Amino acid sequence: MPLQRRHLFWREIVAEAFPGMTAIAPEGIRADLARWRLGPVGLARARSARAQVRREVNRTGHNLLLHLQRRGRLTMLHGDTAISGGMGDILIADDSRPYAIDISDANECLILQMPATLLGDDIGVDLLHGRLLPGQDPHVAFLNHMLIGLWDQREMLGNIDEGVGDLLADAARLLCRKLPVAAPKALATETPVAYALRHLTDPELGTASLCAATGLSPRAIQKAFLRETGLTPTALVNERRLARAAELLVAEPGRSVTDIAFSLGFNDAAFFSRCFRRRFGTTPRDWRCAGARSS
Repeated sequence: MPLQRRHLFWREIVAEAFPGMTAIAPEGIRADLARWRLGPVGLARARSARAQVRREVNRTGHNLLLHLQRRGRLTMLHGDTAISGGMGDILIADDSRPYAIDISDANECLILQMPATLLGDDIGVDLLHGRLLPGQDPHVAFLNHMLIGLWDQREMLGNIDEGVGDLLADAARLLCRKLPVAAPKALATETPVAYALRHLTDPELGTASLCAATGLSPRAIQKAFLRETGLTPTALVNERRLARAAELLVAEPGRSVTDIAFSLGFNDAAFFSRCFRRRFGTTPRDWRCAGARSS
């Protein structure tokens, strides 16, 4: 697929696999999606670079989607709540309700899609949306092993009886039955600005990770930054990183510019140099030379 059409093709693939869902991705995204139908349930594997998917409402049915993380991180945003899961964790989404998911770079996720009616009347489906199931839980680990084992052996098991889908639904039912009645509420232990300043060197630092850390919505994060600093999260993080870089360039002349940039959370040395020049009117190397002369 030509680079300039990849994001459009990816949007079509996601919308076909998950009705009501829209993929938002950069133009040249690298991603793939494979699916396997097992009786009443569907199993899919999505691999993607950094992107986002948004769901309005699925008008064609009512399903639960259990997202098992194999690589990277997913951050689910629904209402004023954000929840983030890493490798081995499971995020549950109800496709009859709106939500968005921020996808980290180099992401791989297995998605179990099952009709909500398969859970039975004894499980409160309405309480499952937006739940994070930690991979350390033995029931979560059991379902993980089932899904990963099936998927990794799908070529050999391609003609397996569709009754296996019922077994997956039973395992999901067992898992959901063990959940607490009420979903735990995320509590912010520090302000979004304080969290950002404490994690400046984290290359994944951004609105999505701030939402996951504080339990606030993206809009609430933006408001908090503007109220405390007059800047957006991206602007404040870049400003503080560049200020620290200016100090290190002079204080540590033996370190390369690239090493300093990466140590402060920048992923691209060229991007760092452009940002530095816009902020200080000179290149990092010229700044270092000027600092050495003045000292």
